[in-house]
Amino acid sequence: MACWEYDIKSVRMGEVGKTKEDLNQMGLDGWELVKFVGQVDEDGMSTAFFKRVLDGANI
Repeated sequence: MACWEYDIKSVRMGEVGKTKEDLNQMGLDGWELVKFVGQVDEDGMSTAFFKRVLDGANI
């Protein structure tokens, strides 16, 4: 069974191209987007939850 680690990050939402860059970088680092939470704030940011498998942590 896989063990997971989780991260919560602010993601830019103002420009689609920049949002894709941010999400693609997280994916390259092994993170999978789980969901966005809440509204986009006045700075164009939204909260995103990510998960990835812990290295060498299969039970």
